[in-house]
Amino acid sequence: MPSDPTTAASSRGRRPLAEAVGDPSFTPRRRDLPALLELLSAAEGRDARTIEAAIDRIGPVVAAAVAAALEGAEAPLRGRIVRLLGRWAATQPELVEPLLGALEGPDAKAQRNAIIALGKLDDPRIPPALLGLAATEARLPHLRSLADALGKLGGEAALAWLRALDDRGDPELARIRGRAARIAERSLRRETAGPSLVDLDAAIEAPIFVELRCRRGLEELLVDETRARGILRDAALHAPGSIRGRVAAPSRLGALWEARLALEVLFPLAARRGPELRVIVDALADRELRARLRRWTRGPLRYRLDLDGGHRRAAVWRVAEAIAAAAPELENDPTASAWEISARRHGPALEVTLAAKAIDDPRFAYRRGDVPAASHPTIAAALARVATQGAPLDAEAVVWDPFVGSALELCERGLLGPYAALWGSDVDARALEVAAANLGAAGLARHHLRSGDARTTRIPGGVSLILSNPPLGRRVHRGEAQDLLCAALPNLAANLRKGGLLVWITPDPRRTRGAAEAAGLRLERDLRVDLGGFAGTVERWRRR
Repeated sequence: MPSDPTTAASSRGRRPLAEAVGDPSFTPRRRDLPALLELLSAAEGRDARTIEAAIDRIGPVVAAAVAAALEGAEAPLRGRIVRLLGRWAATQPELVEPLLGALEGPDAKAQRNAIIALGKLDDPRIPPALLGLAATEARLPHLRSLADALGKLGGEAALAWLRALDDRGDPELARIRGRAARIAERSLRRETAGPSLVDLDAAIEAPIFVELRCRRGLEELLVDETRARGILRDAALHAPGSIRGRVAAPSRLGALWEARLALEVLFPLAARRGPELRVIVDALADRELRARLRRWTRGPLRYRLDLDGGHRRAAVWRVAEAIAAAAPELENDPTASAWEISARRHGPALEVTLAAKAIDDPRFAYRRGDVPAASHPTIAAALARVATQGAPLDAEAVVWDPFVGSALELCERGLLGPYAALWGSDVDARALEVAAANLGAAGLARHHLRSGDARTTRIPGGVSLILSNPPLGRRVHRGEAQDLLCAALPNLAANLRKGGLLVWITPDPRRTRGAAEAAGLRLERDLRVDLGGFAGTVERWRRR
């Protein structure tokens, strides 16, 4: 005799399912699925959504069983199952078939949920199926869902149906149809007009202000780099993680991407008080800006909007329509755009910035492979800069990375200028393969890679610079990174020539600093840096 799903509990004393599903932290087991579906069949309103969310937490591993339950299911369970399948179908292509099957039958809710789900998927069977249904559909709710779905799917047949659709005096259908037709038109233009790309060879013909963003903690180094390379004039800190300065003209747009520590290049457009829509439109309607964008873009002038407050679809549409009226050559396209327009509130003012989105960034083209927990290349570039700052590049430098990983630190040091030899060691054979590929792609000769433990490896003749981002993530067990670094320090110091440098990142300088001093090293500089979700300290030590 089956258990009552409202009171079912395991022998270990789990809460009854009917009670547990309301707890967002509760994750059911796969064997709970039949009872959950029984609960879902009888639930009403908000309770049904809560049970669906609980099933969703089990994950797509139960997708086949849920799809099997669709056969023979009646309202309201049938529509709810279809909604669940729609959540998983993007990663489970086999679910397209049952969703297509749900387009048939008398259950209106299941039909609409299937239409909504299919409009988000990429499968050649979907547009003909939805167009076939649309040809005879008369119900307003279904027509609204069909218009929205076919606009997303695009294609000439979908656009023809949208243009011919009678709004039946329904303002909501008219709104959805108009928006869907514009999306479908945009998709077709994308296919015929080709890509929209930032042209890094374009000229900067007049001085402009530029913002470069970097990892927090690297601002001072980035200012120093842009000045040394002649990229920016008057470069100075703007905010945590960003600097601003003036680009001298004439210059080349791609010169801005020569700053190896920069994560992103931005062009400030406006910082004004006023309604969001008006400030953004006024900034983009500027003739000089539009002319500049035309010179800087290969192909159509496409952009995407990133508004303050996250996902605000209705607001994005309103702003995009106003921009189209003021500057028709600018086309809003969130999936294939060369530029991104961001708007953020800073006190009473709205700051509007332009960022290059579709670029062929030439800086780190040498990356042929990666390893888990490898450095971000801008961090590797920062380490190389700390190691060479304040002194001319030494053509006799022998550089060693005892945790070489993908060798980004060695690549960045080698690309900075002269050296005598680059050494890398690691206990991971796969890492050594990746390191060899990256160093070769960077065109760096005189590199030597070997299998070795940082605690025992010796480099013939010693080294003048140890440059490393040690394993702080998946390449070492959590909690053991500090122990590994402390244990390696005596050997690292022993490999250094007198006056040699150790530049690395430590997750806990309180733990490692004593070991470094005990090994005969003297701290010269330290920087607390955001490593992408957690902080580390860049340190420069010199052997006494």
